[in-house]
Amino acid sequence: MTKQFDIPATQTFEHPGPNPSDSPIKKPFKEKLRPVLMVGLPLLFAAVGYAHYVAGEPFVSTDNAYARVAKASINARISGQVVEIAVEDNQPVHKGQILFRIDPKPLQIAVDRAQAQLSVARLRIDGLKASYRQQQAELQSAKESADFDQREFARKKALVATEFVSRAIYERADTDLKVARQRIASVEQQIASTVVALNGNPNIEADSHPTVREAKAQLDEAQLYLSYATVYAPDDGIVAKVDDLQVGNYVNNGAPAFALLSDREIWVEANFRETDVTHMRPGQEATIRIDTYPDRVFKAHVTSMSPGAGSDFALLPPENATGNWVKVVQRVPVRLELDEADPALPLFSGTSATVKVDTGYRTPWWHPLKALLTAGNL
Repeated sequence: MTKQFDIPATQTFEHPGPNPSDSPIKKPFKEKLRPVLMVGLPLLFAAVGYAHYVAGEPFVSTDNAYARVAKASINARISGQVVEIAVEDNQPVHKGQILFRIDPKPLQIAVDRAQAQLSVARLRIDGLKASYRQQQAELQSAKESADFDQREFARKKALVATEFVSRAIYERADTDLKVARQRIASVEQQIASTVVALNGNPNIEADSHPTVREAKAQLDEAQLYLSYATVYAPDDGIVAKVDDLQVGNYVNNGAPAFALLSDREIWVEANFRETDVTHMRPGQEATIRIDTYPDRVFKAHVTSMSPGAGSDFALLPPENATGNWVKVVQRVPVRLELDEADPALPLFSGTSATVKVDTGYRTPWWHPLKALLTAGNL
């Protein structure tokens, strides 16, 4: 038989308290580090990102850049057969150095012909001046003869009235006077024609006469063409593609024979995106890395910017007024020049480069927040 015990309501059970000698339980290290990481890491990443954003914002860069060298097309000013080539491919040349020669024989013949024509023109003027002097003498003689015939006519006219002279003698004297006067008029007409041929000045120098000057101009032109038979370098540089020209080839006037690349006028053409040139201006500093010298950084500056995008100057500009239009970021050509050129590191035309320009522009700190708010209202 089970016994039951009644427990008073006021009676409670008490648990023994902690022993002061017992040490408190320590939290793990990970739990202590967790709040620090949860707050500190985002702040650290934000600070690093903002620092990177601020430090890199003024710079715009592109690898769509190429070294450029001033290039001149060497051509002949006259047509003819090449008889000598005085340079070799990729040879440095100086201004005024002979590059090649064209057969000068036909041109020398033209010079000789022009010299002969000049001599003939001078002789013709000298002959006109001699004719003028002779005509002046003839005019004086004709006037004297006319004066004599005038006196004879007057005398015989008086005698014919008294019948001391026959009518036939009188009429002959009248005819002689008329012939003398006609001779004077004829000589005066010849003198006038000669004066006109002498350009209105009977005492003109032969070399001042238009006919002689024209002949001399033709001689100068022939001598100029003869000088064109020898082709000289227009500037210092390096000739290229000389092997395209061979002795015996016939070159045409204005046709390119080979190229001359300058060794002084060198620049870099960088094609920046249209969104990168917003704050770009001439004079801003830049750095350039040429693929030919990957370990070398060249200091440069912006010299000019194209007034239009590269596609705007294409031979066939894009036609955007169509139904199927896709927006493409355009490129704006920018010209940069090196601050100091290193002769030991020559730049080759057409080689690739990477350009970085310091625009000096920094966006205000609140700009990203403003952009987010603006995007949220769209």
